[in-house]
Amino acid sequence: MRRLWSSFWLISLIGFLLIFPAMALAHPLDEFYQVTYIKMAPNRISMTIELYSGVLIGPTIEGLIDTNQDQTFSETERRAYVERFIGDVTFEVDHEPVPLIATELEFPDPLDVRAGVGLIRFKLITDLPADHRGAHEFFYQNHHQPDIGVYVVNVLGGDPRWMQLTHKDRDVFQTSLRVKYTIKADAPIDYGPDETLTELELPGGVSAGQARLTDFLRQTEITPLLLMAVLGLSVVLGALHALTPGHGKTLVAAYLIGSRGTVKDAIALGGIVTFTHTASVIVIGLLALLASHFIVPNVLAPVLEILSGLLVVTLGLRLLWSRWSAYRNGSEAHTHHPGEAPTHEHPHPHDHAHDDGHHHHGPEQIKLSDLLTLGISGGLVPCPEALGIMLIAIGLNRIALGLGLVVAFSFGLAAILIIIGVLLVRSKSLLDRMGRVGTRWQTLLPVVSAVIVTLLGLGIMARGLIPYL
Repeated sequence: MRRLWSSFWLISLIGFLLIFPAMALAHPLDEFYQVTYIKMAPNRISMTIELYSGVLIGPTIEGLIDTNQDQTFSETERRAYVERFIGDVTFEVDHEPVPLIATELEFPDPLDVRAGVGLIRFKLITDLPADHRGAHEFFYQNHHQPDIGVYVVNVLGGDPRWMQLTHKDRDVFQTSLRVKYTIKADAPIDYGPDETLTELELPGGVSAGQARLTDFLRQTEITPLLLMAVLGLSVVLGALHALTPGHGKTLVAAYLIGSRGTVKDAIALGGIVTFTHTASVIVIGLLALLASHFIVPNVLAPVLEILSGLLVVTLGLRLLWSRWSAYRNGSEAHTHHPGEAPTHEHPHPHDHAHDDGHHHHGPEQIKLSDLLTLGISGGLVPCPEALGIMLIAIGLNRIALGLGLVVAFSFGLAAILIIIGVLLVRSKSLLDRMGRVGTRWQTLLPVVSAVIVTLLGLGIMARGLIPYL
């Protein structure tokens, strides 16, 4: 029973980490999120627009607004940008274009936009004729910055006493929305702003924890107690962020289940990821902030993903070759010709387990070069949260403080990888102490894990190549 429970525990842990490998590739560093929520009233259609960018294209978005490059967003520049957005939007009622009027413009500090933590918000309204009753339809399409844009659009129905949405058609990328609606004949003509658009809970690009860290960087007086509390918050945020898809968890699982790893190996892997992650945040942050005119920032993420994927593929192919050779040699050692006596003599040492009458070839020892390859590939692509914090710190000339927050964030992230590695190592050790689960499963597992590592590397490379296709 204990052997069955241990097997179930190990398989469950592996399944949790490997069942969705495609989800382990996402880092929204180079995307421009554009959210549109539409609210209807009998004589007005109102929209709330929210825009926020990935950190690597923050300087690009800042440049679209700050046209005179004085590092401030003047009222003229804000309105000019909103008008540019309106020009990139198609809005028709009953197949006829209607004007959109901008109101309630909210723009963040240019440094926040540059660091990928700024949220732009404004509202667009169009007034409908007083006799706008009966069945109608409107069409909305957003083609603002399509090369980097990621879109969300939805419509919120008006007061059901006066109107009804009868049909809603949205394209798969949510760039366009067509809505058919009916306004009742007794719907009121007069309405107020509160009736037109209520406060909405819209998704934002900045988590509450990251907002606290960026606010902390702007504090004029920092006490030791406050510093310790914020560093602790950074560790917690890094750990929580590591639990989201990605961050090398799948690679760690795929590699360790096919190798004879130890707790020291898991800790070393976490340390390498921490160092690589911190170094990449600092280097890319400096490039994005100081050399954005010479290096296109949104090119950095795909290049890093391609390089990371290439490292993983190289590691996977090498593991596949060595483990497949070991598996074939082990199989051939068990094949005896007629008339020959079986022998267990070998020219080189192997792990053995003769109590069940079989010969077992255990997985190979973990090599430092493998740990370096895995750790570098896992930490090479920076988290947008950490990179945004570093950019804010550089912009405020608080580099040492920002570096401390990033290191703490990276330690939290690496701690999760270490815990996962230790759990896998302990689970495998427990199985080894209680006996083999099955000869075929045990000997094939290293080969299967090498195949998974290779496929993950190909997936990472493919994601990096998508922007160039």
